[in-house]
Amino acid sequence: MSLHRSLTVFMVVLMLIALSGAISLIVLPTYVHRAALDLQNGLNSVRLADDIQAELLNYSRTTDEAAQPGLEDDLRRKLRQAARLVDSADEDAAYNDASRALETHFTNVHSGRRDEANLNRAFGALERLGAINVQQAERSVQEAARWDRIGDWIGIGSAAFLLLAIAGVLLWLRNVAFRPVFNIRDAMKSFGEGARTARAPENGPEELRLIAAQFNDMANALTRQNENQLHFLAAVAHDLRNPINALRLSSHVISSDLTNLPGQLSNLMVIVDRQIEHLERMIGDLLDSSRIEAGQLELRIGECDARKLAQDTFDLFSPTSSKHHFVLHLPESQVLVQCDPGRIEQVLNNLISNAIKYSPEGGNIELHVREHGDTALFEVTDHGIGIPAAELPYIFEPFRRVRGFKDDIPGVGLGLSVVRRIIQAHGGRIEVESSVGKGTKFRIYVPLRCVTAA
Repeated sequence: MSLHRSLTVFMVVLMLIALSGAISLIVLPTYVHRAALDLQNGLNSVRLADDIQAELLNYSRTTDEAAQPGLEDDLRRKLRQAARLVDSADEDAAYNDASRALETHFTNVHSGRRDEANLNRAFGALERLGAINVQQAERSVQEAARWDRIGDWIGIGSAAFLLLAIAGVLLWLRNVAFRPVFNIRDAMKSFGEGARTARAPENGPEELRLIAAQFNDMANALTRQNENQLHFLAAVAHDLRNPINALRLSSHVISSDLTNLPGQLSNLMVIVDRQIEHLERMIGDLLDSSRIEAGQLELRIGECDARKLAQDTFDLFSPTSSKHHFVLHLPESQVLVQCDPGRIEQVLNNLISNAIKYSPEGGNIELHVREHGDTALFEVTDHGIGIPAAELPYIFEPFRRVRGFKDDIPGVGLGLSVVRRIIQAHGGRIEVESSVGKGTKFRIYVPLRCVTAA
Protein backbone atom coordinates (compact mmCIF):
# COMPACT_ATOMS: atom_id res chain seq x y z
CA MET A 1 0.00 0.00 0.00
CA SER A 2 1.29 3.43 -0.84
CA LEU A 3 2.07 6.09 1.73
CA HIS A 4 -0.39 8.45 0.09
CA ARG A 5 -3.27 5.96 0.29
CA SER A 6 -2.39 4.98 3.87
CA LEU A 7 -2.38 8.57 5.07
CA THR A 8 -5.61 9.20 3.15
CA VAL A 9 -7.30 6.26 4.90
CA PHE A 10 -6.01 7.50 8.25
CA MET A 11 -7.35 11.01 7.62
CA VAL A 12 -10.71 9.58 6.54
CA VAL A 13 -10.89 7.53 9.74
CA LEU A 14 -10.06 10.59 11.83
CA MET A 15 -12.70 12.59 9.98
CA LEU A 16 -15.28 9.86 10.61
CA ILE A 17 -14.42 9.82 14.31
CA ALA A 18 -14.67 13.61 14.49
CA LEU A 19 -17.94 13.53 12.53
CA SER A 20 -19.35 10.89 14.86
CA GLY A 21 -18.39 12.98 17.86
CA ALA A 22 -19.95 16.08 16.31
CA ILE A 23 -23.18 14.22 15.52
CA SER A 24 -23.26 12.86 19.05
CA LEU A 25 -22.83 16.36 20.47
CA ILE A 26 -25.76 17.51 18.30
CA VAL A 27 -28.10 14.55 18.84
CA LEU A 28 -27.53 13.68 22.49
CA PRO A 29 -28.37 17.16 23.89
CA THR A 30 -31.57 17.07 21.83
CA TYR A 31 -32.71 13.85 23.47
CA VAL A 32 -31.60 15.03 26.91
CA HIS A 33 -33.49 18.30 26.38
CA ARG A 34 -36.57 16.37 25.28
CA ALA A 35 -36.37 14.19 28.40
CA ALA A 36 -35.99 17.33 30.54
CA LEU A 37 -39.10 18.87 28.89
CA ASP A 38 -41.06 15.69 29.55
CA LEU A 39 -39.90 15.77 33.15
CA GLN A 40 -40.88 19.42 33.47
CA ASN A 41 -44.31 18.79 31.93
CA GLY A 42 -44.85 15.86 34.24
CA LEU A 43 -43.93 17.88 37.29
CA ASN A 44 -46.21 20.74 36.19
CA SER A 45 -49.05 18.27 35.65
CA VAL A 46 -48.51 16.81 39.11
CA ARG A 47 -48.44 20.31 40.60
CA LEU A 48 -51.65 21.30 38.77
CA ALA A 49 -53.39 18.08 39.85
CA ASP A 50 -52.46 18.80 43.46
CA ASP A 51 -53.61 22.43 43.14
CA ILE A 52 -56.94 21.37 41.60
CA GLN A 53 -57.48 18.84 44.38
CA ALA A 54 -56.78 21.51 46.99
CA GLU A 55 -59.07 24.01 45.25
CA LEU A 56 -61.79 21.33 44.92
CA LEU A 57 -61.49 20.49 48.62
CA ASN A 58 -61.79 24.20 49.45
CA TYR A 59 -64.82 24.47 47.10
CA SER A 60 -66.57 21.51 48.75
CA ARG A 61 -66.15 23.05 52.22
CA THR A 62 -67.17 26.65 51.49
CA THR A 63 -70.60 27.86 52.61
CA ASP A 64 -70.34 31.25 50.90
CA GLU A 65 -72.47 30.98 47.80
CA ALA A 66 -71.10 34.29 46.49
CA ALA A 67 -67.55 32.80 46.45
CA GLN A 68 -68.52 29.60 44.64
CA PRO A 69 -68.56 31.07 41.06
CA GLY A 70 -65.02 32.41 41.51
CA LEU A 71 -63.79 29.07 42.80
CA GLU A 72 -65.47 27.27 39.92
CA ASP A 73 -63.82 29.57 37.36
CA ASP A 74 -60.47 29.03 39.01
CA LEU A 75 -60.94 25.24 38.86
CA ARG A 76 -61.94 25.37 35.19
CA ARG A 77 -58.87 27.56 34.37
CA LYS A 78 -56.52 25.12 36.03
CA LEU A 79 -58.19 22.21 34.27
CA ARG A 80 -57.57 23.95 30.95
CA GLN A 81 -53.90 24.41 31.93
CA ALA A 82 -53.72 20.71 32.75
CA ALA A 83 -55.30 19.90 29.38
CA ARG A 84 -52.41 21.62 27.57
CA LEU A 85 -49.96 19.28 29.31
CA VAL A 86 -51.80 16.07 28.36
CA ASP A 87 -49.65 13.95 25.98
CA SER A 88 -50.92 10.38 26.43
CA ALA A 89 -54.18 8.47 26.16
CA ASP A 90 -54.21 7.61 29.89
CA GLU A 91 -53.78 11.27 30.81
CA ASP A 92 -56.52 12.28 28.39
CA ALA A 93 -58.95 9.72 29.86
CA ALA A 94 -58.19 10.83 33.43
CA TYR A 95 -58.54 14.51 32.48
CA ASN A 96 -61.88 13.96 30.71
CA ASP A 97 -63.20 11.92 33.63
CA ALA A 98 -62.20 14.65 36.13
CA SER A 99 -63.68 17.42 33.92
CA ARG A 100 -67.02 15.65 33.51
CA ALA A 101 -67.23 14.80 37.19
CA LEU A 102 -66.51 18.40 38.17
CA GLU A 103 -69.09 19.87 35.78
CA THR A 104 -71.71 17.41 37.02
CA HIS A 105 -70.79 18.25 40.60
CA PHE A 106 -71.09 22.02 39.91
CA THR A 107 -74.52 21.51 38.35
CA ASN A 108 -75.78 19.47 41.30
CA VAL A 109 -74.44 22.05 43.79
CA HIS A 110 -76.24 24.85 41.95
CA SER A 111 -79.44 22.77 42.18
CA GLY A 112 -79.05 22.47 45.94
CA ARG A 113 -78.22 18.76 45.90
CA ARG A 114 -75.32 17.16 47.66
CA ASP A 115 -73.18 15.17 45.21
CA GLU A 116 -70.50 13.20 47.05
CA ALA A 117 -70.21 10.61 44.27
CA ASN A 118 -69.07 13.00 41.52
CA LEU A 119 -66.83 14.81 43.99
CA ASN A 120 -65.11 11.56 44.90
CA ARG A 121 -65.01 10.64 41.20
CA ALA A 122 -63.25 13.94 40.42
CA PHE A 123 -60.75 13.41 43.26
CA GLY A 124 -60.01 9.89 41.96
CA ALA A 125 -59.50 11.08 38.41
CA LEU A 126 -57.17 13.85 39.56
CA GLU A 127 -55.18 11.35 41.62
CA ARG A 128 -54.86 9.09 38.56
CA LEU A 129 -53.71 12.08 36.50
CA GLY A 130 -51.06 12.90 39.10
CA ALA A 131 -49.93 9.28 39.34
CA ILE A 132 -49.63 9.02 35.57
CA ASN A 133 -47.50 12.18 35.44
CA VAL A 134 -45.33 10.93 38.29
CA GLN A 135 -44.67 7.77 36.30
CA GLN A 136 -43.92 9.83 33.23
CA ALA A 137 -41.51 12.01 35.20
CA GLU A 138 -39.73 8.91 36.47
CA ARG A 139 -39.46 7.54 32.93
CA SER A 140 -38.11 10.91 31.76
CA VAL A 141 -35.48 10.82 34.51
CA GLN A 142 -34.50 7.30 33.47
CA GLU A 143 -34.43 8.30 29.80
CA ALA A 144 -32.21 11.28 30.55
CA ALA A 145 -29.91 9.07 32.61
CA ARG A 146 -29.77 6.51 29.75
CA TRP A 147 -28.86 9.15 27.16
CA ASP A 148 -26.27 10.52 29.56
CA ARG A 149 -24.68 7.06 29.84
CA ILE A 150 -24.78 6.68 26.05
CA GLY A 151 -23.05 10.03 25.69
CA ASP A 152 -20.40 8.94 28.21
CA TRP A 153 -19.79 5.69 26.36
CA ILE A 154 -19.62 7.44 22.98
CA GLY A 155 -17.17 10.00 24.35
CA ILE A 156 -15.01 7.37 26.06
CA GLY A 157 -15.17 5.07 23.01
CA SER A 158 -14.32 7.86 20.57
CA ALA A 159 -11.40 9.01 22.71
CA ALA A 160 -10.11 5.44 23.13
CA PHE A 161 -10.50 4.66 19.42
CA LEU A 162 -8.80 7.93 18.51
CA LEU A 163 -5.87 7.18 20.81
CA LEU A 164 -5.57 3.65 19.44
CA ALA A 165 -5.71 4.96 15.86
CA ILE A 166 -3.02 7.56 16.56
CA ALA A 167 -0.85 4.98 18.32
CA GLY A 168 -1.33 2.53 15.42
CA VAL A 169 -0.45 5.15 12.83
CA LEU A 170 2.64 6.20 14.77
CA LEU A 171 3.78 2.58 14.99
CA TRP A 172 3.03 2.11 11.28
CA LEU A 173 4.98 5.25 10.37
CA ARG A 174 7.89 4.13 12.54
CA ASN A 175 8.08 0.56 11.22
CA VAL A 176 6.79 0.93 7.66
CA ALA A 177 7.49 4.53 6.60
CA PHE A 178 10.38 5.93 8.64
CA ARG A 179 12.50 2.79 8.73
CA PRO A 180 12.75 2.57 4.90
CA VAL A 181 13.57 6.29 4.85
CA PHE A 182 16.40 5.69 7.33
CA ASN A 183 17.59 2.70 5.28
CA ILE A 184 17.66 4.80 2.11
CA ARG A 185 19.51 7.56 3.97
CA ASP A 186 22.09 5.08 5.30
CA ALA A 187 22.54 3.53 1.84
CA MET A 188 23.08 6.96 0.26
CA LYS A 189 25.56 7.89 2.99
CA SER A 190 27.48 4.63 2.58
CA PHE A 191 27.51 4.96 -1.21
CA GLY A 192 28.73 8.55 -0.95
CA GLU A 193 31.53 7.43 1.38
CA GLY A 194 32.80 4.96 -1.21
CA ALA A 195 30.91 1.73 -0.50
CA ARG A 196 29.97 1.00 -4.13
CA THR A 197 28.03 -2.14 -3.13
CA ALA A 198 25.68 -0.20 -0.82
CA ARG A 199 22.05 -0.54 -1.95
CA ALA A 200 18.76 0.51 -0.38
CA PRO A 201 16.25 -2.25 0.51
CA GLU A 202 13.16 -1.94 -1.69
CA ASN A 203 10.45 -2.32 0.95
CA GLY A 204 7.84 -0.18 2.68
CA PRO A 205 5.22 2.03 0.99
CA GLU A 206 5.08 2.23 -2.79
CA GLU A 207 6.61 5.72 -3.01
CA LEU A 208 9.60 4.72 -0.88
CA ARG A 209 10.06 1.51 -2.87
CA LEU A 210 10.20 3.58 -6.06
CA ILE A 211 12.75 5.96 -4.51
CA ALA A 212 14.88 3.03 -3.34
CA ALA A 213 14.63 1.39 -6.78
CA GLN A 214 15.66 4.62 -8.52
CA PHE A 215 18.60 5.04 -6.15
CA ASN A 216 19.67 1.43 -6.74
CA ASP A 217 19.41 1.89 -10.52
CA MET A 218 21.49 5.06 -10.27
CA ALA A 219 24.05 3.30 -8.06
CA ASN A 220 24.24 0.36 -10.47
CA ALA A 221 24.68 2.72 -13.41
CA LEU A 222 27.43 4.66 -11.64
CA THR A 223 29.14 1.42 -10.61
CA ARG A 224 29.00 0.10 -14.17
CA GLN A 225 30.30 3.40 -15.49
CA ASN A 226 33.18 3.33 -13.02
CA GLU A 227 33.99 -0.28 -13.95
CA ASN A 228 33.79 0.56 -17.65
CA GLN A 229 36.12 3.51 -17.20
CA LEU A 230 38.64 1.32 -15.39
CA HIS A 231 38.39 -1.31 -18.11
CA PHE A 232 38.68 1.45 -20.69
CA LEU A 233 41.94 2.68 -19.22
CA ALA A 234 43.32 -0.84 -19.12
CA ALA A 235 42.16 -1.52 -22.68
CA VAL A 236 43.60 1.74 -24.00
CA ALA A 237 46.93 0.99 -22.37
CA HIS A 238 46.88 -2.55 -23.75
CA ASP A 239 45.72 -1.63 -27.25
CA LEU A 240 48.08 1.31 -27.62
CA ARG A 241 51.03 -0.72 -26.38
CA ASN A 242 50.63 -3.45 -29.01
CA PRO A 243 50.72 -1.25 -32.14
CA ILE A 244 53.47 0.86 -30.64
CA ASN A 245 55.54 -2.29 -29.96
CA ALA A 246 54.90 -3.44 -33.51
CA LEU A 247 55.93 -0.08 -34.91
CA ARG A 248 59.05 -0.09 -32.71
CA LEU A 249 59.97 -3.60 -33.81
CA SER A 250 59.43 -2.76 -37.47
CA SER A 251 61.49 0.36 -37.11
CA HIS A 252 64.25 -1.63 -35.38
CA VAL A 253 64.29 -4.23 -38.15
CA ILE A 254 64.37 -1.59 -40.89
CA SER A 255 67.21 0.29 -39.23
CA SER A 256 69.31 -2.71 -38.19
CA ASP A 257 69.02 -5.22 -41.08
CA LEU A 258 69.77 -3.12 -44.11
CA THR A 259 71.03 -6.13 -46.16
CA ASN A 260 67.60 -7.70 -46.40
CA LEU A 261 65.76 -4.41 -46.60
CA PRO A 262 64.31 -4.74 -50.16
CA GLY A 263 62.72 -8.16 -49.45
CA GLN A 264 61.20 -7.31 -46.06
CA LEU A 265 60.33 -3.67 -46.54
CA SER A 266 56.91 -4.17 -48.14
CA ASN A 267 55.76 -6.65 -45.46
CA LEU A 268 57.00 -4.40 -42.68
CA MET A 269 55.27 -1.38 -44.16
CA VAL A 270 52.01 -3.32 -44.37
CA ILE A 271 52.31 -4.06 -40.65
CA VAL A 272 53.10 -0.40 -39.95
CA ASP A 273 50.13 0.80 -42.05
CA ARG A 274 47.76 -1.65 -40.37
CA GLN A 275 48.80 -0.63 -36.88
CA ILE A 276 48.63 3.04 -37.77
CA GLU A 277 45.12 2.49 -39.17
CA HIS A 278 44.14 0.77 -35.92
CA LEU A 279 45.51 3.69 -33.91
CA GLU A 280 43.70 6.19 -36.14
CA ARG A 281 40.40 4.33 -35.69
CA MET A 282 40.85 4.21 -31.95
CA ILE A 283 41.69 7.90 -31.78
CA GLY A 284 38.77 8.67 -34.12
CA ASP A 285 36.35 6.83 -31.84
CA LEU A 286 37.68 8.77 -28.88
CA LEU A 287 37.28 12.07 -30.70
CA ASP A 288 33.80 11.22 -31.96
CA SER A 289 32.71 10.16 -28.51
CA SER A 290 33.95 13.40 -26.98
CA ARG A 291 32.24 15.46 -29.73
CA ILE A 292 28.97 13.58 -29.23
CA GLU A 293 29.01 14.07 -25.47
CA ALA A 294 29.76 17.77 -26.04
CA GLY A 295 26.88 18.06 -28.56
CA GLN A 296 29.25 19.00 -31.38
CA LEU A 297 28.64 16.16 -33.83
CA GLU A 298 28.16 17.71 -37.30
CA LEU A 299 26.33 16.02 -40.17
CA ARG A 300 26.79 16.98 -43.82
CA ILE A 301 23.43 15.90 -45.20
CA GLY A 302 23.09 15.01 -48.85
CA GLU A 303 21.17 12.60 -51.06
CA CYS A 304 22.97 9.37 -51.91
CA ASP A 305 22.25 5.79 -52.84
CA ALA A 306 22.40 3.41 -49.89
CA ARG A 307 23.61 0.70 -52.25
CA LYS A 308 26.78 2.68 -53.02
CA LEU A 309 27.52 3.13 -49.31
CA ALA A 310 27.23 -0.62 -48.78
CA GLN A 311 29.30 -1.39 -51.91
CA ASP A 312 32.13 0.92 -50.80
CA THR A 313 32.21 -0.74 -47.37
CA PHE A 314 32.16 -4.18 -48.94
CA ASP A 315 35.02 -3.29 -51.28
CA LEU A 316 37.05 -1.94 -48.37
CA PHE A 317 36.82 -5.06 -46.17
CA SER A 318 36.46 -7.98 -48.58
CA PRO A 319 40.21 -8.20 -49.30
CA THR A 320 41.27 -7.87 -45.66
CA SER A 321 40.53 -11.36 -44.31
CA SER A 322 41.10 -14.69 -46.01
CA LYS A 323 39.21 -16.59 -43.31
CA HIS A 324 35.92 -14.77 -43.89
CA HIS A 325 33.55 -14.93 -46.81
CA PHE A 326 31.91 -11.57 -47.45
CA VAL A 327 28.40 -11.56 -48.95
CA LEU A 328 26.66 -8.43 -50.25
CA HIS A 329 22.92 -8.31 -50.99
CA LEU A 330 21.71 -5.22 -52.86
CA PRO A 331 18.32 -4.44 -54.40
CA GLU A 332 18.03 -3.80 -58.14
CA SER A 333 16.58 -0.31 -57.78
CA GLN A 334 18.10 2.67 -56.04
CA VAL A 335 17.56 3.28 -52.33
CA LEU A 336 17.91 7.04 -52.13
CA VAL A 337 18.42 8.37 -48.65
CA GLN A 338 19.33 11.79 -47.27
CA CYS A 339 22.21 11.35 -44.85
CA ASP A 340 25.83 12.14 -44.15
CA PRO A 341 27.57 9.54 -46.38
CA GLY A 342 30.80 9.69 -44.45
CA ARG A 343 29.07 9.03 -41.13
CA ILE A 344 26.95 6.18 -42.48
CA GLU A 345 30.07 4.59 -43.97
CA GLN A 346 31.72 5.02 -40.56
CA VAL A 347 28.80 3.12 -39.00
CA LEU A 348 29.03 0.30 -41.56
CA ASN A 349 32.82 0.13 -41.26
CA ASN A 350 32.54 -0.17 -37.49
CA LEU A 351 29.94 -2.94 -37.68
CA ILE A 352 31.86 -4.91 -40.34
CA SER A 353 35.08 -4.50 -38.35
CA ASN A 354 33.33 -5.83 -35.23
CA ALA A 355 31.90 -8.73 -37.23
CA ILE A 356 35.43 -9.68 -38.32
CA LYS A 357 36.86 -9.34 -34.80
CA TYR A 358 34.07 -11.30 -33.09
CA SER A 359 34.13 -14.19 -35.55
CA PRO A 360 37.80 -15.19 -35.18
CA GLU A 361 37.17 -18.67 -36.66
CA GLY A 362 35.97 -17.15 -39.91
CA GLY A 363 32.61 -17.71 -41.62
CA ASN A 364 30.18 -15.62 -43.60
CA ILE A 365 29.79 -11.89 -43.02
CA GLU A 366 26.70 -10.60 -44.78
CA LEU A 367 25.64 -7.06 -45.61
CA HIS A 368 22.04 -6.50 -46.76
CA VAL A 369 20.45 -3.27 -48.00
CA ARG A 370 16.76 -2.73 -48.79
CA GLU A 371 13.91 -0.33 -48.30
CA HIS A 372 11.75 -0.88 -45.23
CA GLY A 373 8.74 1.42 -45.18
CA ASP A 374 10.02 4.97 -45.04
CA THR A 375 13.54 3.91 -44.04
CA ALA A 376 16.62 2.38 -45.58
CA LEU A 377 17.54 -0.83 -43.77
CA PHE A 378 21.16 -1.99 -43.42
CA GLU A 379 21.74 -5.46 -41.93
CA VAL A 380 25.17 -6.69 -40.86
CA THR A 381 25.28 -10.38 -39.91
CA ASP A 382 28.11 -12.56 -38.67
CA HIS A 383 28.28 -16.16 -37.46
CA GLY A 384 30.81 -15.63 -34.72
CA ILE A 385 30.91 -15.97 -30.95
CA GLY A 386 27.74 -13.90 -30.30
CA ILE A 387 26.78 -11.74 -27.34
CA PRO A 388 25.31 -13.11 -24.06
CA ALA A 389 21.70 -12.09 -23.46
CA ALA A 390 22.65 -10.42 -20.15
CA GLU A 391 25.07 -8.12 -22.01
CA LEU A 392 22.73 -7.02 -24.83
CA PRO A 393 21.05 -4.11 -22.92
CA TYR A 394 24.46 -2.53 -22.22
CA ILE A 395 26.50 -2.96 -25.41
CA PHE A 396 25.77 0.62 -26.56
CA GLU A 397 27.10 2.17 -23.33
CA PRO A 398 30.42 4.04 -23.69
CA PHE A 399 33.48 1.94 -22.79
CA ARG A 400 31.31 -1.16 -22.50
CA ARG A 401 32.78 -4.42 -23.78
CA VAL A 402 31.43 -7.96 -23.66
CA ARG A 403 32.68 -9.75 -20.58
CA GLY A 404 34.91 -12.72 -21.31
CA PHE A 405 36.36 -11.35 -24.54
CA LYS A 406 38.11 -8.21 -23.29
CA ASP A 407 41.58 -9.72 -23.21
CA ASP A 408 41.28 -11.72 -26.44
CA ILE A 409 39.77 -9.08 -28.76
CA PRO A 410 41.23 -5.55 -29.00
CA GLY A 411 39.09 -2.46 -28.56
CA VAL A 412 38.06 0.16 -26.02
CA GLY A 413 34.28 -0.17 -26.19
CA LEU A 414 33.45 3.12 -27.89
CA GLY A 415 32.53 1.94 -31.40
CA LEU A 416 28.93 0.87 -30.80
CA SER A 417 28.26 3.92 -28.62
CA VAL A 418 29.40 6.18 -31.47
CA VAL A 419 27.38 4.13 -33.98
CA ARG A 420 24.15 4.51 -32.05
CA ARG A 421 24.62 8.24 -31.53
CA ILE A 422 25.30 8.78 -35.24
CA ILE A 423 22.16 6.84 -36.20
CA GLN A 424 20.10 8.73 -33.62
CA ALA A 425 21.43 12.01 -35.01
CA HIS A 426 19.99 10.94 -38.39
CA GLY A 427 16.60 10.28 -36.75
CA GLY A 428 17.03 6.50 -37.10
CA ARG A 429 17.44 3.56 -34.77
CA ILE A 430 19.62 0.49 -34.30
CA GLU A 431 18.57 -3.01 -33.22
CA VAL A 432 20.58 -6.10 -32.36
CA GLU A 433 19.92 -9.84 -32.19
CA SER A 434 22.51 -12.28 -30.94
CA SER A 435 22.95 -15.84 -29.70
CA VAL A 436 26.11 -17.13 -28.05
CA GLY A 437 27.96 -19.39 -30.46
CA LYS A 438 25.66 -18.56 -33.40
CA GLY A 439 26.47 -14.96 -34.26
CA THR A 440 25.05 -11.45 -34.19
CA LYS A 441 22.83 -9.37 -36.46
CA PHE A 442 22.67 -5.56 -36.38
CA ARG A 443 19.83 -3.69 -38.10
CA ILE A 444 20.27 -0.02 -38.96
CA TYR A 445 17.17 2.00 -39.91
CA VAL A 446 17.92 5.35 -41.57
CA PRO A 447 14.95 7.53 -42.63
CA LEU A 448 14.70 8.17 -46.35
CA ARG A 449 14.11 11.84 -45.42
CA CYS A 450 16.53 12.83 -42.67
CA VAL A 451 14.75 14.66 -39.80
CA THR A 452 17.88 16.02 -38.13
CA ALA A 453 20.66 18.16 -39.54
CA ALA A 454 23.06 17.99 -36.58
